[in-house]
Amino acid sequence: MERKLFGTDGVRGTANTFPMTAEMALMFRQFQSITRSVDILPDGIRTVTGSDDPEVMAAIASHVTVMIDRVEQGRDPGVFIQSPTLDIFFERGDQITTEIEVTDAGIVVVQTSEDPELVAALHVHAAEVTDMADRGMDAVHERMMQRAGN
Repeated sequence: MERKLFGTDGVRGTANTFPMTAEMALMFRQFQSITRSVDILPDGIRTVTGSDDPEVMAAIASHVTVMIDRVEQGRDPGVFIQSPTLDIFFERGDQITTEIEVTDAGIVVVQTSEDPELVAALHVHAAEVTDMADRGMDAVHERMMQRAGN
């Protein structure tokens, strides 16, 4: 019997791993359990993302740390549904300073940069992730349709 991870193949990519795909699928399936707050900083963002569901929280923590590591290494996973906002991160990730802390509220990420374009992209991406945490795949599909119409 074939096990289907998700209703779309969009969480797969050209250079991501099965665990990454499984984590993203879980987060999209269980998006209602995700909490998120964002503070917009003049030079970046501070986000707190969490879940009362231990499996979802583990997926969030893993996804965040893996993606930050990939950005620092410039290794774009090429996820089919990923926002074009991420392109600049993979191109200039060495210009982003990141601090991560796990607290009772969730994983706290502070990202800053002296590059105004990166700061703007951090702001946009934080809003995109919050939208996904609020609305799941509906948010992704809507953004994809908007891009297709432009």
